[in-house]
Amino acid sequence: MRYFKDADGKVHGYDGTIPAFAPYIAKAIENKWTEITGSYPLIETVLQAQARLTPSVTSAINAGAQDWGYDDIISAVSYLTSTMPQYVAEAKALNIWRDQVWAWAIPALAHVTPNETVGQFLATMPALPTRPII
Repeated sequence: MRYFKDADGKVHGYDGTIPAFAPYIAKAIENKWTEITGSYPLIETVLQAQARLTPSVTSAINAGAQDWGYDDIISAVSYLTSTMPQYVAEAKALNIWRDQVWAWAIPALAHVTPNETVGQFLATMPALPTRPII
């Protein structure tokens, strides 16, 4: 991000990695706005927020599987073909939940805001279902 202070003292931030912002950056320079990038509080871009928050989805899914006693979600869903009905039921439930979480996460990631915390982001994630008992 590049930050400029205009003649009225208002701060404008432009993501220099997005081509659509190039004309705005050029205009700020042309208007002799003061660039304050180095002294303005860091605000991440939406792309940086998405990259930072995406692993938290996988971590939350793995934590759900671990709550049920599995090493991670991969281990849990490997029981889909088990000969033990309880393990099959758990694997199915966790597999469905994982799909629900990613169905939620993909559009949610498209709407993250810069500096959004992991807690704020995961607050509306689908809850881990009740463990099936067979």
